[in-house]
Amino acid sequence: MLSGNLAKIAAQRSLRMLALAIACLVVLVPLGYLVLNSVKPQNEMYTIPPIIIPSRITLEHFEAAFNNPRTLRFLINSLTVTGITTAVTVVVSTLAAYGLSRMGLRAGLLSFVVFIFLFIRFYPRITTVIPYFLVMRQLALLDTVWAVIIGHLGITIPFVTWLMLIVFQDLPREVEEAAEVDGANPLQRFGLVALPMAAPGVASAAILTAFLSWNEFLIASSVTKRQAQVLSIAVASFVTDRGVQWGPMAAMAVIMIVPMILFALFVQRYLIRGITLGAVKG
Repeated sequence: MLSGNLAKIAAQRSLRMLALAIACLVVLVPLGYLVLNSVKPQNEMYTIPPIIIPSRITLEHFEAAFNNPRTLRFLINSLTVTGITTAVTVVVSTLAAYGLSRMGLRAGLLSFVVFIFLFIRFYPRITTVIPYFLVMRQLALLDTVWAVIIGHLGITIPFVTWLMLIVFQDLPREVEEAAEVDGANPLQRFGLVALPMAAPGVASAAILTAFLSWNEFLIASSVTKRQAQVLSIAVASFVTDRGVQWGPMAAMAVIMIVPMILFALFVQRYLIRGITLGAVKG
């Protein structure tokens, strides 16, 4: 009986390791191929059969990207858009979610509000591009970072409000009730009691918002032309009527990916804690 249980545990562990290995391959193989293409000589890009491992390492594609004065502008625009979008989203969504979670709404009404948030988040974004472009033109905001930021806020605020609503609903109410008995007003209960307990959730919301804003392409491409373009548009700009410039595109993609990889490695513990917050109630 014991040997049978040990064999079952070993089989389950092997299946988990196999699934983990497959997931790592799915993620890492394309990334590795992208990095190899970024340092591959231009004449090896179009060979048949394709050359996976370059015969020599070259940095010509990175030199071309960094020698382009617009690359620095792309990077600054991406950092500006992502930073402002993340800050505004976290502040607005956290306050909105806390208010919704403490208003005592009926379950049916609260479910309807959550449905609206999810509907706004997941309906086809392409359907809003032309109306949004027209609105930004009327406001004289085309080709500015503010047009991109406002568009991103329309995506991130509903999603983060829904996420933080779940976090605040899972927090123990007893601590806030004790603070209320001691005379704390709603703002004090939020800032001094609920917010510190929800800090991992807030951190995960900020991380997910930053990733979404940094990688977003559709809105940024529809309302920018030259001055406010971001890195995601810079990567796509190497698809030209004369063909795809694979080397420079790969180099620019690596430039775009590296900050997010470093950011993810730095904050991954907060992301994991935020995602699992409330999953197990004691």
